[in-house]
Amino acid sequence: MSDTLELAKKLISLKSVTPEDAGCQEVLSGILEPVGFKCRTLREGMYPTFNLLALHSADPQASFEGDPALLKSNPGPYDASGLKAPGPFTIFLGHTDVVGPGDTAAWTSDPFDPVIRDGMLYGRGAADMKSSDAAMTIALRNFVTRHPDYKGTVGLLMTSNEEGDAVGGIPYVAEWLKKEKLYPQYCIVGEPSSSGKFGDTIKIGRRGSMTAHITINGKQGHVAYPHQIDNAAHKGAQLIAALVEHHLDDGNEDFPPSSFNVTNFNAGMGAENVAPGTCQIMCNWRFNPLQTPVKLQRMMEKKMEQLGIYATVRYVVNGLPFISSRDGLLVNAMRDAVIANTGVTPDLNTLGGTSDGRFIAPLGTEVVEFGPINATIHQVNENVCAADLDTLTAIYEQVLEKLHL
Repeated sequence: MSDTLELAKKLISLKSVTPEDAGCQEVLSGILEPVGFKCRTLREGMYPTFNLLALHSADPQASFEGDPALLKSNPGPYDASGLKAPGPFTIFLGHTDVVGPGDTAAWTSDPFDPVIRDGMLYGRGAADMKSSDAAMTIALRNFVTRHPDYKGTVGLLMTSNEEGDAVGGIPYVAEWLKKEKLYPQYCIVGEPSSSGKFGDTIKIGRRGSMTAHITINGKQGHVAYPHQIDNAAHKGAQLIAALVEHHLDDGNEDFPPSSFNVTNFNAGMGAENVAPGTCQIMCNWRFNPLQTPVKLQRMMEKKMEQLGIYATVRYVVNGLPFISSRDGLLVNAMRDAVIANTGVTPDLNTLGGTSDGRFIAPLGTEVVEFGPINATIHQVNENVCAADLDTLTAIYEQVLEKLHL
């Protein structure tokens, strides 16, 4: 059994349901520290989220311990402490948490007891994304061992709260990196990007995401006296129809059209003869760079004004769209490595949901996502091809060689 497969099985066996880490990051540190990585745990207050930042450089000017004098004179949690990561600076980004297994009786085997059947590795997190965590870690270990005089800085960043609300996770770490003036030039996210065949997709960006929590106010009353009521559910239906029918854009070469979807609708008290006085709607936009949160919010307000709807709205911007250059060094390095190791020419696209890469991209970092096949993520009997793990490790290591040798 290869080092990557053995490590993936070890990680899967740890019940790290978000936001628990369950010791995963300690296991990863135990592999990286013996080859010279400086590992630290970053936490925001008392939140249960754990973040691991492991950095390594062959450059004698690198400083990952911090300056004691600066630390003493600037004791704040965000104050620069003299850290220095020479460039080029590449970081691998992943998460050690997984979604819950659901009904374990529906699984063919224990979701936290990894097994290999017919060449497939089964277990919660096998695809999303403990196999990638293992491949990234082993690739980093192999790279710094085989190339002791490489240029720049390489690192690993892990969080235990990606599948949840991300509180205390990568958004916190991104702010910490800014305050410490540590700006990665390249970021490789190990999310399962492949679709039908391993290697067929590299994500070079993502759409933005904004959620609206809408409460529409009307007047509750008996349905037998319609002149005395103002049915909030009817108003909600009108608003939904207007938003669904509104054409946002046609997308562009890199991004699909922006989209709108209702994710929850709640109204009424359960009585068949009472019209609801309030209606709650939760909806989401996935938007490309042709839109902005402010533009979408103004469109929403105009729709409500046109329909004569009074409502309170709380907007949550989950992330802004970002994209890395198709001709950039990182994208080319990843594409060449995928082709060389799989024989597959990957599609470069921005499809899918969000990832933690959206928090790193605003640092001025080029971000790509590449990982195993995503067909079974968050499902019963989640699995990944065991043989793909060593190929994934080789791809990651080859990208490092292209960027740092």
